[in-house]
Amino acid sequence: MAACGTTDAAIRVRADGFTDEDLADMPDDGHHYEIFDGTLLVSPAPPWEHQAAAAALHRILHEACPPNLFVFGPSPPVRRTPFTSLCPDLCVARRADLVRGTLYRGTPAMVAEVLTANSAGVDRMLKRHTYERLGVPFYWLVDEAERSVTIFALTMDGYVEYAFAEGERRLAVKAPFPVTLVPSRLIFQP
Repeated sequence: MAACGTTDAAIRVRADGFTDEDLADMPDDGHHYEIFDGTLLVSPAPPWEHQAAAAALHRILHEACPPNLFVFGPSPPVRRTPFTSLCPDLCVARRADLVRGTLYRGTPAMVAEVLTANSAGVDRMLKRHTYERLGVPFYWLVDEAERSVTIFALTMDGYVEYAFAEGERRLAVKAPFPVTLVPSRLIFQP
């Protein structure tokens, strides 16, 4: 194994690829660690604006969520194999998939990512295609800079744009459950 340097610790590179078990050994250095097809993704901690938008979306979804679902934010890892473990900013899980004392292994009803300058490419491409491959029915992208929300729905041909709104335009959707929001109200103004 070779070592990969970070600001606080060395991470051993695995020739056979990283697994979700390796995440427990990652340093507590403020970075965000995920695994995609055995490749370790390391991101800087998101800025406060990102966290504020994610918290506002969580509040709105939580208030509208039906009893058979549960809104996580931050989310437990979404994983289908030991070699892929992604942590969306928000995840709506089926309560039937939540088993006390075990890792979450279900397919979420939806996931949401709040874009930042550091995450936009990963969120728009890699995570979108991974959630699509994992069968996540709805993928939400919140663009804090553009004050917009784009929702993708999974079809037989992959994700297609299901709904979009920006600024003060109301966005009302019926799936995965009925909810209405205004994108600009997800953005915290100091």
